Amino acid sequence: MGRKFLLLYLNTGGGHKAPASVLRNSLLDLYPDAEVELFNGLSPHNYPYHIFVEEGYRTACNYAPGAFSLLYEVSRFKPVQKIMDKNFKLTAIPYLKREFKKRGITDVVSFHFILTPCALAAIRMLGNTIRFSCVVTDPFTAPSVWFYEHNIPFYVYTEQVKQFAMSCGVPEQNITVCPFLIKKKFTLPVTSQERIEYRQKHGLPLNKRLVLLVGGGEGLPGAIEIVTYCIRNKCDFAIAAVCGRDKQSKHCLDLLKVANPNIDLHIFGFVDFMDELIKTCDCAVIKPGASTLIEMLKSKKPVIISSYIHGQELGNVQFAVNNNVGWFIQKPEEIFRKINQLFSDDMYYQAVCRKLESLQLDTEADRLARDVWKLGER
Repeated sequence: MGRKFLLLYLNTGGGHKAPASVLRNSLLDLYPDAEVELFNGLSPHNYPYHIFVEEGYRTACNYAPGAFSLLYEVSRFKPVQKIMDKNFKLTAIPYLKREFKKRGITDVVSFHFILTPCALAAIRMLGNTIRFSCVVTDPFTAPSVWFYEHNIPFYVYTEQVKQFAMSCGVPEQNITVCPFLIKKKFTLPVTSQERIEYRQKHGLPLNKRLVLLVGGGEGLPGAIEIVTYCIRNKCDFAIAAVCGRDKQSKHCLDLLKVANPNIDLHIFGFVDFMDELIKTCDCAVIKPGASTLIEMLKSKKPVIISSYIHGQELGNVQFAVNNNVGWFIQKPEEIFRKINQLFSDDMYYQAVCRKLESLQLDTEADRLARDVWKLGER
């Protein structure tokens, strides 16, 4: 019987589905006879949970960060984790058990901490015949809820998270440090001609510096305030804002563009050509989700981090700042000044670019695919 993989994710930002997609592509490239499917671990008919988990995450991150901070802190405690685990298991276990059996799954890889205990419970009910592993998608500071279970194979991006997992009780032999999972197109160098072609393709100016505003699938919190300040100060650089699923921010930015036709502002919703926008921009203002940050740095783009998710993304901020390839700046006027400094001082900009060139980021996804495949050979 051939191997059938199910890669579990939730739509809480793009940082879970995106790396799952990278692993799927690597598995299919290396093992074309395998079947590999991305799978949202919540039943499509379970609307309350979708609203609470997926829509609740977007709303909390963009409009009520204090609420997310509180949830993050209380979820560190084991009794709270047990309550969350029991709550989700009520509906998730029967659904996952049914889907695993119906699809004849041989291997499950979880990309979300909420789904890991549920999937394991479903697998146990089916007689422990399905291989299981977990990819921890937070690269530097991972919430302890990732390690609610201990006796499973974990794949983590950094030694820092490995040590934290061990402090949570996970045996060292269960933890493997793996490459960052980003799409291969972000790792490919871009030529000057390709940059011109990308700008023409997306209606961007050829003769101006370009700032990209992006926050992953949920948009960039504070993008409206940043654009408004740039308009007020008559910026001479172009702006491309990617709003993702945040339709409200996109609508507001569309109105700003109409009201201020002299500003070179370009607005996008959810896009499938992020690599082209990143490769053609000169710097970016971001919320540092793992995928967004690594894609930027691998593409050699300086980043200004304007906000981050409490606790979860703190390590991402520290990595960029400590390596002198990014800055944490919250106020729109200071963001504007940093952009102008980068664009007006070529020596300064080139020094930052040299730091980016020297940054070592392992993104060889095929190595993880081989490790996951080998679980079936043990």
